Amino acid sequence: MGLFDIFFHSSKKGQDKPIRDKIKNRKFFSKMLIELAKEKGETERLILEANTNKRLDTVYLHWSLGERYISEIEIKYSMDANMTELKRIYSNSLKYFIAGLAIDDPIYFEILKRISLGILLNVSCAEFQQLIDYVERVDNQAEPADWTPDLLLWFMLNSRMDEDEKQTHANKLAFPKLYKGLFKLTQLSDAQAAKKALIDYIGKWYNLNKDAPWYNNHLKTSSYRGYWAWEVAAVAKILQIDDSDLKDNPYYPYDMVHWEEDNTTNDE
Repeated sequence: MGLFDIFFHSSKKGQDKPIRDKIKNRKFFSKMLIELAKEKGETERLILEANTNKRLDTVYLHWSLGERYISEIEIKYSMDANMTELKRIYSNSLKYFIAGLAIDDPIYFEILKRISLGILLNVSCAEFQQLIDYVERVDNQAEPADWTPDLLLWFMLNSRMDEDEKQTHANKLAFPKLYKGLFKLTQLSDAQAAKKALIDYIGKWYNLNKDAPWYNNHLKTSSYRGYWAWEVAAVAKILQIDDSDLKDNPYYPYDMVHWEEDNTTNDE
């Protein structure tokens, strides 16, 4: 076997290595990462240029860069990245998220995803406090017609707060059609009932999100980053629900829930 054949065989073997995602392959996601790196670089250049020229209209650029870092997490998780790497990416993203989301224009689903990932990656207390502070400010300042203090968000945020600091002012779900079944988990004390409710909800999760902008993205050329129910996994992790039956579920990020349990893994 010649040198070229050895290289080609090794490269093909790497491309065939199993990944977490069940729909696309490593080659597809690798191409997406290349394009994403270009987009991140251009956005970083524009931010630097805006700062150099002392322009103040960088809010959108920060938001855009923060979202690209989240896309990187989703793509790399869909491949085979370890959680330590994803945690570093999250830290890079958070500063842009805070700088880029105006207090009077909160986007619920972006906030939910970031809080969920923060819980799953077990980010530092200081980083998580920024999320708590942001949601608290939004709850206090946003108009009622535009924003609803949300029980699901505060269930997640309270999970990282001391008992005497927990917030209780939210009294309903902002999106009950989507998350009533998920929030139900937080009210169950019986372990078997919680396990059954978790399995039932994840079975409905994809179709519940049929109005989401990412729905059926796998049919498009370059939009798909994986279908991962981050918020479902975050609730399961907080409540320590038995999710063993979901280890191979295509929507449930099982590795993200359990990465800290084995200190002998490469993630440590």
